[in-house]
Amino acid sequence: MHKDCFPEKGWTVLKILRHVFEKRKAILAGGTALALHMGHRISMDLDFFTNADFKVESVISDIRRTGLQFRIISEGEDYLTADVEGIKVSLFKYDYPFLEKPVIYKGIRLAGVLDVASMKIIAICQRGTKRDFVDLYCILQETPFHNVADHLIKRFGRERINPVHTGKSLVYFSDAESNPEPQYTKGKDVSWDKIKRFFREHVKQFVLDIEAAINRKNGGSLL
Repeated sequence: MHKDCFPEKGWTVLKILRHVFEKRKAILAGGTALALHMGHRISMDLDFFTNADFKVESVISDIRRTGLQFRIISEGEDYLTADVEGIKVSLFKYDYPFLEKPVIYKGIRLAGVLDVASMKIIAICQRGTKRDFVDLYCILQETPFHNVADHLIKRFGRERINPVHTGKSLVYFSDAESNPEPQYTKGKDVSWDKIKRFFREHVKQFVLDIEAAINRKNGGSLL
C-alpha cells in the first residue's frame, strides 16, 4: 500500500473516525482507495460507501462525539459530505454491492481496483472530473479493459450500460478541462494531454469490449 499518497493529517482524522464507518459497514472507495493501491497521485478525500441504510443525523452525532472540528458541506436522505479538520469526508448509501473482497489496511476496508474502476466509468458517464479520467487511465495501464468491462456489466447489469454512450463519455473531456491537475507522485509519467490521447486511440476497442462483456452476460446473444 502507498501510505504517503494520503496526508498524515488525513490518517489522524481517519483513525479517529474509523468506528463511524465500521458501524455502517462502509468501504473506502474512490480516488484515495485507488491511490493507496496504486500510488499514482496524492488524494485528500475520503469517500465511503455502504449498502446498509443509515440515518444522516446519527452519523453527524457520531462525528460530533469525536471532538473533531467539522462543518457540513452537503447532506441528503442517503448521503453526507463534511469537511473534517480540512479533510473532505463523505458517506454514501450505494445500492450496488462490491464484488471484490475488500482489502483491510490500517483497520479500514478498501474497495478493490476493479470495483473502483467500474465506479469511475459510471462517474465519467454521468459527468467525469479530471481525477476520474486520471484514475481510470492509471488503472488501464495495469489492467486490461476487457476485465474492467466484465466487472462493470457483472456489477451494474447490462441493462444500465450502453456501450456507445460509454464510449462517447470516455472521450468527452469538456467538463473536465477546467478541473485542476491532480498532484501526481514522483516518477509518474502522466499528463492530461497524454490521457486524452490514450482514450481517443483506444475508445473503439473499449466499446467492443463492453459489447463483448454484455454478449457473454447474455450467454452469447445480444438479443
